Amino acid sequence: MADDKRHVLVCINVDCKARGSEAVLAAVRGRLEAAGASDVEVTAYPCFGGCDFGPNVVLYPKKVFYSGVTPDDVEPILASLDNGERVERLTGKVDEMTEELIFELLDAGLI
Repeated sequence: MADDKRHVLVCINVDCKARGSEAVLAAVRGRLEAAGASDVEVTAYPCFGGCDFGPNVVLYPKKVFYSGVTPDDVEPILASLDNGERVERLTGKVDEMTEELIFELLDAGLI
């Protein structure tokens, strides 16, 4: 992604949707809108490949892959955009190769 914005990508595929990703996406959009965060772009994403661990949220360019996200997790995740502190309990669930593939696709601008 060749821009200066920070990105929050939320998976909305079947498995993540069944686990509540639409509510996560709505919470992300609501919090950012309330904060007036114009430098953060929110994207509903079709699939990250971590289906068994969703809902999944990716922060880019920070390259953080969160899994098992609920609406209650949105506030600390968005705070991590500014303070750099990962929400560790939501990381490391998806295999490293899948995470790296997603980050490489984002780096290449293919997502």
